[in-house]
Amino acid sequence: MTDTAPGLPRLGTTLFSLTLEQRKPGRDLAYLVKEVAARDLGPGLEMVAFQSLRGWPRPTAEQVREVREVIESSGLTPSCLAINNDLGLYPGRLLTDDESYEYVAVQVRGAAALGFPVTRVGVETSPGTLERLLPLAEELGVKIGVEIHAPLTIDAPPVAALKETFTRLDTPWLGFIPDMSASMRAVPEAVHDAHRAAGIAPELTALTEELWASPGLTAEKFPELEARAAEAGATPPQIGNLKMLFTMHGRMDPERWAEFFPHVVHVHGKFYGIVDGEDPSIDWPAVARVLVEQRYEGFISSEYEAHAYSDRWNVFDQIRAQHDMLKRLLESQPAVVR
Repeated sequence: MTDTAPGLPRLGTTLFSLTLEQRKPGRDLAYLVKEVAARDLGPGLEMVAFQSLRGWPRPTAEQVREVREVIESSGLTPSCLAINNDLGLYPGRLLTDDESYEYVAVQVRGAAALGFPVTRVGVETSPGTLERLLPLAEELGVKIGVEIHAPLTIDAPPVAALKETFTRLDTPWLGFIPDMSASMRAVPEAVHDAHRAAGIAPELTALTEELWASPGLTAEKFPELEARAAEAGATPPQIGNLKMLFTMHGRMDPERWAEFFPHVVHVHGKFYGIVDGEDPSIDWPAVARVLVEQRYEGFISSEYEAHAYSDRWNVFDQIRAQHDMLKRLLESQPAVVR
């Protein structure tokens, strides 16, 4: 497997990138894993448990054995298993603290059985629940990372509370999973495809991008967007579509990812398209600099998400292009004295 030089972040792929491929006939888990390996898009392999594994969060012993055999035979290295803490699991109420703990705990045990060293949860998993999970994570040797996804930033109250908890506990078993959707510099071209398909006028997309790029918190921009879009003739569904541009694409300065260290256990290499060897939407040179300066040696999972908007690009070609870009950027950074 092609990989970066020793001492640098390692490369990999999440099967979430292959969502459209998964929908095609014959594209089962074994096929997708083997294809990632055959195309040299490892060595890291991340999976989304509820997307890839029937019966999750309680896989059978036979299923665990089969999944482990698929991964081991591919030569890929399990990097992260994305799990969920579905607080709205039951109609009409949220999970209690005890239920939330048990729901995540059973999935961490499942990740350990499958051979994944890291699990990913969302920010809805409270600091208190994570602290309760710490002994289990230590016992099983499975890290639990909270994904920081747009529109979250280091300044968001839930993130600040997590930072305080991780600093106080000072443990390698709990931490953050930065997702580059939180620090984008331009709106992806794939979004334009989706807006055209939804019948949204280019003028409305341009208006939304103008507001998106302006200073201020995302939540503070919604009223102006709603008012101006409605005045320009947008329908309520179209306004909802436009608002997704704000919530899915954050504007945090990429240099601020340094503030999440040393509590980073995995990285989501979110991207929406590589053009001529560069990413027009995400400042990967800045991100690569932060990762190397912070001495991060874990995995970066290439997470192609243009499939949420458009199907006009080949996902395998895109991941290949991102891997080539990341390898070049990471290996060109000045060496850090250790």
